[in-house]
Amino acid sequence: AIYQFFLVRIRGMEASEIIGSFAVGLAIMESLRWRGFIGHGFAIPVFIDGSIGIGGVIVDFQRIIIVGAGLAITVSLWLFTHYTKIGLSLRGIAQDERAAMMLGIDSDWTAVISLALGSALAGLGAVMILPMGNINVEAGYNVLIFAVAVCILGGLGSWTGTLIASFLLGYAQTLTVAYI
Repeated sequence: AIYQFFLVRIRGMEASEIIGSFAVGLAIMESLRWRGFIGHGFAIPVFIDGSIGIGGVIVDFQRIIIVGAGLAITVSLWLFTHYTKIGLSLRGIAQDERAAMMLGIDSDWTAVISLALGSALAGLGAVMILPMGNINVEAGYNVLIFAVAVCILGGLGSWTGTLIASFLLGYAQTLTVAYI
């Protein structure tokens, strides 16, 4: 029953593709560890030093910048995918590749754009979150596990489901650490 639940939630993407992606990511991280990249931590200073009290809770400015940037990027991506030709072609390929190709959309070019956009977002996310701590080789493994979990829980074709699943997973992790 659990296996069927995961297959239904994946919505069109084969389970073997997700497991294969996870295995490739794990192999890359283990090869980096094998080459001696274990234990080296990297950190950068915060963008703006200081904090503010919000509702009796002290929140540093870096976290406020991250939340603001996250909201701005989410709105920008939604506008990009709904009101630009490239964004609409990305959505078309994601929904039905054959139909989009029959309408003249080049699937290879949209795959390149999608990869570039995803890589840029991953890099921006790393730069935004890195001042809050340090990063090492093992950090990628945890991020990969959470990304797969959010994709399975929220569904790959649903922005709303992905947002809800990420908040659910984040709050569940925080409450588990705090109370258990």
